[in-house]
Amino acid sequence: MLYRVLRYVLVTLLMSASCSVAMAADQIVWGKYNVPPYMIRTGEWAHQGIFDQTLDVLKKKMPQYQHVELEAPFPRINSEIKKGSHWCYNGTLKTPEREAYGYFSLPTSIFLPLRIIVRRDRLSEFKGRQSLQALLQNYQFITSVMRDRSYSPTVDKLLAAYPPRENYSEQVEAIGMLLAGRIDFMVELPLLAFDQARVMGHPGELIAIPMQEADEVVFNRVMCSKNEWGRKVVEQVNKVLIANRGQAYYRRIVERWHDPESVAEIRKIYDTVFLKTP
Repeated sequence: MLYRVLRYVLVTLLMSASCSVAMAADQIVWGKYNVPPYMIRTGEWAHQGIFDQTLDVLKKKMPQYQHVELEAPFPRINSEIKKGSHWCYNGTLKTPEREAYGYFSLPTSIFLPLRIIVRRDRLSEFKGRQSLQALLQNYQFITSVMRDRSYSPTVDKLLAAYPPRENYSEQVEAIGMLLAGRIDFMVELPLLAFDQARVMGHPGELIAIPMQEADEVVFNRVMCSKNEWGRKVVEQVNKVLIANRGQAYYRRIVERWHDPESVAEIRKIYDTVFLKTP
């Protein structure tokens, strides 16, 4: 009798463990943080960001997975993917360094060129098209960059050659420092910087200046851990993207929050470059 009871308990435990493993294998943790208007975590427009909505498409079209959204700073998200956890992130750039520990999907959305962002009342100190290299070499000017972020191929090389003294984990930190005068400029997407300043109660106080070295349009992708689980997830993500990125509703998501001039720029490259980039 005791033997049968023990056997029953053992079988039950093994079945429970098997179910847990199966559930874990079928679960994707999507790392997210507040970076409006790409990811909007709170307020009137919560979950209406570009990355939020492209992720909604993936979640809806991949019902075979349990999707869990977890708020965390990007360095934490990047660290979990490096460790091989069942985490993914929608909105990252593909770089050689990241390809060592992550699998990448086809492009999901578009980043228009980065700019030098300064306070409008200090524009006289930054006249004309600026050299990012010259600014980084000028120790009179202080900037800050996000830890573990890739900006663009050209900008990444310059930041590696002339590393800034300050870094941050959330964009709101850097925008706050810029508005308060604790840093002099930052490298950022105008759409992101201006919207964040508006949310913080400082609309129109920032201005964007073109860079001499970089005028690159780059594409965001899904990144998952570089293991068999991550490979399978990215394979499924790509199937969804191939079937949906050409649809009118998906194009509207990518264009959302941009001004008319930027929308025109996106439309110029959508079919000829964005949809054809592997």
